[in-house]
Formats: sequence, C-alpha cells, structure tokens
Amino acid sequence: MKFEDLNIDSNVLGAIYDMGYEKPTKIQYETIPLIKQGHDVIGQSETGSGKTAAFGIPMIERVDKGRGLQAMVLAPTRELALQIAGELKKFSKRKGLFVQTVYGGVAMGPQVSGLRKAEIVVGTPGRVMDHMRRGTLRTDIIRIFVLDEADKMINMGFVEDIEFVARSLPKDRQTLLFSATMPSALMRIRDRFTRDAKKIRTANKVQDNMLKQYYCDVDRAKKFSLLVHLIDKENPELGIIFCNSRRDVDSISSNLKSNNINAGSLHGGMTQARREKVMDMFHNGRFRFLVATDVAARGLDINDVSHIFNYSIPKYSEEYTNRIGRTARAGKTGKAISLLCRDDHPSFSRIIRLFDYEIEKMHVGQFRRVPFRRGVRRPDMYSGRFGGRRGRRFGDRGRVMNRTNYRRSRRYS
Repeated sequence: MKFEDLNIDSNVLGAIYDMGYEKPTKIQYETIPLIKQGHDVIGQSETGSGKTAAFGIPMIERVDKGRGLQAMVLAPTRELALQIAGELKKFSKRKGLFVQTVYGGVAMGPQVSGLRKAEIVVGTPGRVMDHMRRGTLRTDIIRIFVLDEADKMINMGFVEDIEFVARSLPKDRQTLLFSATMPSALMRIRDRFTRDAKKIRTANKVQDNMLKQYYCDVDRAKKFSLLVHLIDKENPELGIIFCNSRRDVDSISSNLKSNNINAGSLHGGMTQARREKVMDMFHNGRFRFLVATDVAARGLDINDVSHIFNYSIPKYSEEYTNRIGRTARAGKTGKAISLLCRDDHPSFSRIIRLFDYEIEKMHVGQFRRVPFRRGVRRPDMYSGRFGGRRGRRFGDRGRVMNRTNYRRSRRYS
C-alpha cells in the first residue's frame, strides 16, 4: 500500500513525500483510515513503528489554519514533545499550521505567546496543566486529543494529570491513545475517556533476525571494566548505555572519559537546554556513546545506533523493550547486551518470562581491570574522544536462552 491509497489530502500527501516517506507502516495504514472516519482509536505498537505519523497525518488534515487551538498531544517527556512537534511541523508545512510545544524547565512567556496563534499544542502533562490553570491555553474548540506513549506517562505518575486535562476538553472530541504496552491503570483511562474506540495492535516482539540480544554474568565490582572491554571489542558505530539513576549516568560517563571513550550524559536532572545540546551532539557524531536513564528510551529518533548496553536492568519490564528498540531500526541490524550481577537476575528473569525473548549468554573470558572512581563530578560533555582499537566480533555465541531454559541455567540451580 502507498500513502495515496489512504485518500490523504494533497497538501499533506505532498509534505509526506517531501520528507522522503515512501509507504506507510503497519500501524499507519491500519489506523489512519479509522482516524479519518472520526473514530476514537487505541493503537498498541512497538517503539519505532511510526506512531507519530499514524495520528499526525489525519490530525493535520482536520486542523484548519487560523481557527484557534484545535488539537492537543500529551507526551511523557520534553524530548518526545519536541520530536512530535517537529514531525507535525513537517507534515503541516504546506498548510502553514502553527505547532506550539509546552514543557517545564523553560520560561512560560514564549510559550504563552505561541499559544495565542497555535492550531496544535504538544506538551508534557504538568506544563499543559499549568497553562490551563493560568488561562493561557484554551481548550473549548479542541477536536482531537492524543495521548502518545501513554504507558510511559502512567509509569511516571501522570495519571491524575491526564485525567485533569481530559475532563477539561470538549466531550465531543476525538481521542487517540497510542502506547507500546497496556498496563491496568491505562486501561482505566482508556475505558473512561474513549468512546467505542477501535483497537489496533501490531506485533510487539522484536525481530530476532535483526536484533541479537545477549547477557553477560559479572561481579558487581567488575561491571564497569566489562563495559569498557565490550566497547573495545564490539567497536559500536553508535551506542547507548542505559542506567537506572542519574548518579550512575554521571559516574559512568565520567569514568568512560577517563578511559578515553567519548561519551555524553542524558537524564532528567539536566536543564532542557543542556539536554537538547547533548542530543544535537549525539546526532551530529560529536560523541559515539550516550549514557542515559530511560528518559532516552522512548520516542527519540536516533539513527544508526548499533549497540545498546544495559548497565542496569530497568525497574519496569516494558522499559527493556523500549531500550532495545533504539537499535535495529529502519532495516538495520543491532545488538543489545545486558550486564548482569547477582542482584540483576530477578528483574532480568521477569523480562524473559514476560516477552519470551531469545537471549544468548555471551562468554567474555578474561578482561583487563580498569579503575572506577566513585562520587565524581558531572562530566563535561564537550571533552573526551573515543579510543581503543577495532575489536573482533564474538565467536562464542553461547547457548540461546528463552523463558524455559533460562530458569534451568546454572545461575538458578
């Protein structure tokens, strides 16, 4: 199927082809006709499947220039809000629509000014609520309401915020809910704020032929040394190293720089301007490794990431899927490697049981111990360079793990 088969407005269709899109993804060709018909839609699809275009294209068709704020999109993070807004601006290029982003950590004034002329607003729940309470964001003619990465918003504690916003919108609006998973709290929101919604669910399992997953057993005291060894041996094109805490992100990033490995940090404790600068530098190849909390796991469109390293195992099993979804995109292969010490295995076992992934044990053999300094200051993202010789690919693939034989592994015997 091609986009023209979906009966898309010529202005929007032209913008789509200007962006280089050739044909719709599965979630797009299944949801766009339903949204165009006016149905509420619940779309459940894996990360990187093109959900923004799935709701963005029919939204742009329905919004009219110069008639006030007609559509609202809620997103869990500032980065995702900015990315969604950027895509919507491209889709609406030929219609000249004004898309305003609203999020915390920056001044209210420019956002207030933009909201006066906006047809579409994309924002995080907290800042959207602030504007609504101040009277700077009018909701009386909003016709389309989108919750993107809704499960992430639930996990981040935005349930009450979402309910506040939804109650304030016109009852005859169209509600579109997109999510990678469907936790129980999200089901309650779905049932309360959608009307006879059409449910679309595409495959949520990574393609084993495109993404290879591995785990390594390691003592906690040697975990950082193993990470350095894997970076040297795997020699990734681009890599993201996920940690569970801001402190670990800063510490790992600083210690990588001490080992001549160029790395930048990304977490919620940084200012918005700094976070945007880090992402720009990573996109532009100023450093090859991004050390991040799960703020980077969803929605960010980062091309050519060849490796994901899970330095910490995520608290929520669904976040593992979102992390590894940062690689093996656009038809390219990728690799995800999890570093497991004794305390990590219960969480990792839950991931295996929930998703039934095929994850191989990687045997790394002997590796050099490197110093690890704790309590270091936040690293300077502008310094450092990538070091290390080009490594060999692992020849010993180990045995394939699934939820059945993982429980029988020696770790649990």
